[in-house]
Amino acid sequence: MTHHRRERVESLLQQEIATIISRKVADPRVEGANIVAVSISADFHLARVYYSCIYDHRDLDALQKGLDHAKAFIRNELKKVIKLRILPELAFFYDPSIKRGDDVLDLLRSLAPKDE
Repeated sequence: MTHHRRERVESLLQQEIATIISRKVADPRVEGANIVAVSISADFHLARVYYSCIYDHRDLDALQKGLDHAKAFIRNELKKVIKLRILPELAFFYDPSIKRGDDVLDLLRSLAPKDE
């Protein structure tokens, strides 16, 4: 039962955090941040928020600092939308899997035979 509840809360947090970042956070450092996944601890006290960046040229350190700076604002906005007894603390982590996937696809495209 708690496994399904945790999945529902993770999905809801992912959607709401993505909405808050794209619509309400005015910090230009977080522009282009994409929320990939959210993982909540078993006691619901910590939410690991995994993000990627849609822009290749972005400074990832600045993006991380921007998200860390906006953490309290995002959490306050979540309190308005999500009714949980315990709203988890947020921790942001960069997820390079989308970038690696794009690199692999580019490599495969370059190896594909060209039609003449």
